[in-house]
Amino acid sequence: MSEPARRPALLLIHHDTDLLDFLTRVFEARGFAVNIAATTFQAMALLDRDREYDVIICEWEKGHAVGGEVYRWALRKRFHLRGQFVFLAEEVPDDFDQIVGGHCLAIPPSHTEEIVRVAEAASRRAEQLSRLADEDVAWLDEDRPTLLLADDDPILLMVMARLIGDVGFAVTPCESGNAAIAQLDRGDFDVIVLDWQMTDGMGGDVFQWLTTFRPWLVERTIFLTGGAPDPIRKIAGGRPVFPKGQDSKILLEQIALIARASRREKEKAP
Repeated sequence: MSEPARRPALLLIHHDTDLLDFLTRVFEARGFAVNIAATTFQAMALLDRDREYDVIICEWEKGHAVGGEVYRWALRKRFHLRGQFVFLAEEVPDDFDQIVGGHCLAIPPSHTEEIVRVAEAASRRAEQLSRLADEDVAWLDEDRPTLLLADDDPILLMVMARLIGDVGFAVTPCESGNAAIAQLDRGDFDVIVLDWQMTDGMGGDVFQWLTTFRPWLVERTIFLTGGAPDPIRKIAGGRPVFPKGQDSKILLEQIALIARASRREKEKAP
């Protein structure tokens, strides 16, 4: 007899007990195991235990500091959880984007379906990362997965090519979007990593070319940016977007996930 599937763990943090009760019922109906906290102290006490949370939904209004306090605490004590926060706010503080660094969204508490949708996406991401934790990111076989890397900063291109190559990928570096298109026109890659802002053909230009001529490669594409990621996600159909110079571990894990999916597709092909 198979074991029942694990329920994703969710922590709700809000001073409004009526909202806590409502959201608890909503998320339990969606299959989440929910813990609640009404104060900063309660939230920190729960997060300080050994239990891991797939999603943390936390208030962060201008008039209530609990969200900022809990998030700053998590950055010091439970840094790996920083991308699992979803904040509830009608009006976020002025320093919100600077503090979360593009890792988290703020959603009005009245937008229940949007809160649930984002929480479920965060839960799926946590599950993927958990699976990767039990696997070696490096590829031990000789048939290394192929990766196209495009960035018009030659130093960053060199550093990233070395980093990705060190975990087992065969990296083809390109210093422009047009050079990337030329490589893609010659053949497929298991993973494609593109800088969004490039002088000789932008990442968006490559994405449009892929959509037109290699649509099966769209799901293998990741973007890098030195600016805000959210506008790019909307243009690029929700593909992963990573701020440059941050979260190299998570970037590598995402690359490995895409590469494994690419390999599974090839194995199924006749």
